[in-house]
Amino acid sequence: MQKIKIVSRASMLARIQARIVGKQLEKYFPKREIEYHTATASADRNMDINISSSNSVGLFTKDISNKIINNKYDIAVHSWKDVPVEPSNQTEIIGTVDRGDMRDVLFVKKKSVKNKKIEKFQILSSSPRRKHNLALHLSNLVPFHFERLTFLEVRGNIETRLRKFVHGDSDGIVMAKVAIDRILNSNDYNAIDFIKGVLKDHKWIILPLSIFPTAPGQGAIGIEIRKDRDDLKRIITQINNKSVFDHVLKEKDTLSKYGGGCQQKIGVSIYSKNRRTIYSLKGKTEQGEELDIYDFIDTNLDKDYKNIPKELLYTPKNGESIFDRIKRNNKKIGSLENSFIYLSRKNVLDDAQKIKSNNYFWTSGIKCWHHAVRLGYWVNGSSDSMGESGFDDLKFFMPNKVPKYSLSHSKAKSKNYELVTTYELKVNDDILKNLQIKGKEYFYWMSPTQFEIITKYYPEILNKNHSSGFGKTYDFLKTRLPNPDEISCFLSYDHWISYYKKESNHE
Repeated sequence: MQKIKIVSRASMLARIQARIVGKQLEKYFPKREIEYHTATASADRNMDINISSSNSVGLFTKDISNKIINNKYDIAVHSWKDVPVEPSNQTEIIGTVDRGDMRDVLFVKKKSVKNKKIEKFQILSSSPRRKHNLALHLSNLVPFHFERLTFLEVRGNIETRLRKFVHGDSDGIVMAKVAIDRILNSNDYNAIDFIKGVLKDHKWIILPLSIFPTAPGQGAIGIEIRKDRDDLKRIITQINNKSVFDHVLKEKDTLSKYGGGCQQKIGVSIYSKNRRTIYSLKGKTEQGEELDIYDFIDTNLDKDYKNIPKELLYTPKNGESIFDRIKRNNKKIGSLENSFIYLSRKNVLDDAQKIKSNNYFWTSGIKCWHHAVRLGYWVNGSSDSMGESGFDDLKFFMPNKVPKYSLSHSKAKSKNYELVTTYELKVNDDILKNLQIKGKEYFYWMSPTQFEIITKYYPEILNKNHSSGFGKTYDFLKTRLPNPDEISCFLSYDHWISYYKKESNHE
């Protein structure tokens, strides 16, 4: 087979995704010619179809699938979130490529948030999942109050929906961030200029997966072929990202247990970092059951932590901090503007000068986000307790070479940001000397500074069992511990404690 014919929907995003697959095929099979074709789906032809109804499964994909069933084309390329678990009895999704950003992004008109108290706040969205989660979380993510949150159905491709938002009366619109990223990374300059204008003229928030998991398969591209095309199976295997493929299958399978389809108020996202597979499931079933899981799957942690006696865990109480935090009045804070500002913990803004609103604000976690919002700041997103990495995910959302700062303490270090200190850390020697360390075997570290000071005073614990979050502390521990491969990651200190509590009966 010297030529591979790829078919996709006719939208700009669909054509971009078809070429992403085509380029991967060209990379591994340079002698084969790639030919691109488009077709319309029933949902494209009939804009009156209710895509949230129970009979809407496959409205964006069935007609495209039929083109390969009748052998007109070889491969169909889809946004995998639109594809049913079983596309048809004659075809299957056989592979995928690298996944784009899984998260949703919310755009809000600047004029809508000038008033801190809004009677009705209206968002364009046809997704029951997005409506449900926004109703639960939006009030804690924005620095204004609204009496009622309402939604208006919206249809069309990315540009069409954004134009309805820009020129209509609604206050906001929510959509898949990957769609914005892929268009901005294309060569369609008219679309790029339009979307850049939307980013410049409106507020935006990237919704974190820990509280806002997305549709199964969001960000992933599904490659569909006929089940009898063994020749294509061998080819697609060469470009398939097996990890992403397995994650999406698990997401699809999870949703199918609750009924599946676009009508569900359920989001599920599965992703990996630091040898852990993270599982976020939120929403509400048709029977009214609330779903709220943020944990690991496919891990040996349950086995490892099942029989740990409580007395072996180092679990310092809130008042047992070895540090006294002394506020520093840093005048530089008031001069920061048009910059990316990383808030390393929630207290960095306390008693600080008011920071100008023309900056981009990014928080270390959700608690820090909520605190910044209460102080009146518009937060653009969060690292979701995954560390400082992830700035590259925002390269299309901000100007090039934007200055990057991190608000932190005087002993902090950062490879990614210029540090702006808002407080000093002073070691409380009395507490340090009287820590209940003796006999402890399992430790969770909150920061590199905490680890350095405690292990310097108690070097005998270096060969014990150590855990941390996913970010800078984890990277630091790998350079300091004698057995770096044995460090365990957890989503938070409370998550670490929960593994003992849910698995052990030692009370």
